[in-house]
Amino acid sequence: MTAFILALPPLAAIAYSLVYLLLGGGCFGAVVIFIVAKTLRK
Repeated sequence: MTAFILALPPLAAIAYSLVYLLLGGGCFGAVVIFIVAKTLRK
């Protein structure tokens, strides 16, 4: 269970980036969203 909880922040950051890409965003924006989401989840 703890491994699952520790794995959530990177997965959430990836999910935000994928949603951005699916909605027509660019790769640079997806990378920025990934980095920001990952740092805010710490």
